[in-house]
Amino acid sequence: MRFLGYFEQICSIPHCSYQAQKLGEFLLEFSKSRGFEAKIDESFNIHAIKGKPKICLQAHYDMVCVGEAPKIELENDGEFLSAKNSTLGADNGIGLAIIMDIMDEAQDLEVLFTNDEEVGLIGANAFAGEICAPALLNLDSEDDSEVIIGCAGGLLAEFRREFEPCELGLGELFSSELEPCELGLGELFISSVSEHFGTGLLFNEGSNSTSAENSTQNNSNLNADYCESSEHLSTRLLFNENSHSTSVENSTQNSSNLNANYYELSCHGLEGGHSGIQIAKNIPNAIKELAHFAKNHGANILAISGGDRDNAIPTWAKALVSASSKLQSKGLVNAKKLDLLGAKELFAKLCDDDLKNTIIMKANSADFTRRENSKNSRIPLLNDFLLSLPHGVLGWDEGLGLPKTSANLAIVRTRLTSKDENARIAFSVQIYARSSSQEELAKLKNSYEAISELAGFQSSFGPSSLPWEPEQSEFATSVLTALQKYRPNAKITAIHAGLECGCLSAKMKQKGKKLVACSIGPNISGAHTINERCEIKSAQIIAQVLRDLLKNSQGA
Repeated sequence: MRFLGYFEQICSIPHCSYQAQKLGEFLLEFSKSRGFEAKIDESFNIHAIKGKPKICLQAHYDMVCVGEAPKIELENDGEFLSAKNSTLGADNGIGLAIIMDIMDEAQDLEVLFTNDEEVGLIGANAFAGEICAPALLNLDSEDDSEVIIGCAGGLLAEFRREFEPCELGLGELFSSELEPCELGLGELFISSVSEHFGTGLLFNEGSNSTSAENSTQNNSNLNADYCESSEHLSTRLLFNENSHSTSVENSTQNSSNLNANYYELSCHGLEGGHSGIQIAKNIPNAIKELAHFAKNHGANILAISGGDRDNAIPTWAKALVSASSKLQSKGLVNAKKLDLLGAKELFAKLCDDDLKNTIIMKANSADFTRRENSKNSRIPLLNDFLLSLPHGVLGWDEGLGLPKTSANLAIVRTRLTSKDENARIAFSVQIYARSSSQEELAKLKNSYEAISELAGFQSSFGPSSLPWEPEQSEFATSVLTALQKYRPNAKITAIHAGLECGCLSAKMKQKGKKLVACSIGPNISGAHTINERCEIKSAQIIAQVLRDLLKNSQGA
């Protein structure tokens, strides 16, 4: 089983999406060393040809990195491959390894290794070369009893909104050069200008003085408790809805606004899974779980972080929240009461987490006007916004017996735009939708834009992919016949996930060339999670199917 040695080599080279160039260079040199005429393009796709090929084998070489990846500690129990505390990268590393194994023997073969498939089929979309063989076999499927001839398209959306700390009721987390007791503020963050943070929002509308009367009564403001939650954006409980002055008078009346409890809410260690293949399994989404908990218990989110990748169902989420009553852990959500120091540390931690693969958005300042402060405006809770976004199966294909349309509420983050007196709080939410219908994806985009506008968020859309409509072909039938020799119950079907076959076929069609394509692969479970496993025997079967297909093609 030569491919196991190649897979071990692949695992030793870091190849997270956007950071897989070293593995690309390795594959280029490997291809040349096996007698292939190989080249690499600007997107780091490797295209290699040897002899007069009738089949092009294709796989992508970036991986979804979760846990300790790209450090991969490979484990082999003789039946399955897995990794300790990280994704394994069998998606699509085992496909690469099998192709490398075949390249050691083949005389007439074409190979295409694509880059950055996991983040929007970027490599395949950018491929400008011409595939010479009339048929393409992709090795990115995860069930050895299926020949895939169609897949869903995808749409990545991000929603972003910035707030002044005062607009979220976060004035208590920022203190000024004045004594905290004079302003009734908390002890958590230091700023040189108190009024910039809108401390008046903590007080009654009618006040207009900037005095610091009754300061001794404001000490009660420092007795608030802090907690962690994952679903709310606004903290209206901390101030009157229509408040807009910068006064600190009548502090005895305002102290009641600061009597909320504060907690840390967390949801972690959930099953997770591939956001397409496993979306129909109703796997709990950690972000949604926190959102429902916060909504049901009247808690408001001050800062939140959750999820790792847009194509993985979130396994964790954590938030700092305020609540008007005591919170207790329930179900999948843990609630922990925090003191002021704990709240400060949690807020800083949630704002400093690194969000990889985010869409870069340059917000127009005009989009972030302070209409939240007007009398006729209400600041929407982040919790409500998260609950309004769809997650799960949205439509079902009865004919194929799989989802037609779905959405994965994937990532949420809180950020400070700066660490000075001009700091604003930025919230971003990512959702990835899939559908076998381009029309349905277009409708979802319209819905996202409408929801975003109503909530005062700015929407942005990242790399997208077109659906690959199922098309039966003689080549797919020949692949099925070869597979049924080892898996008698194998069938031709489609998949609710993204594959590069459709993109590459469409590119060749634009060049006036017909390219038929299908996809197979070994049994892989838990893709995009630290529970990812690959069945070794199944990988052996796929390798043998390739040998049989190449042998038959040479005799044809």
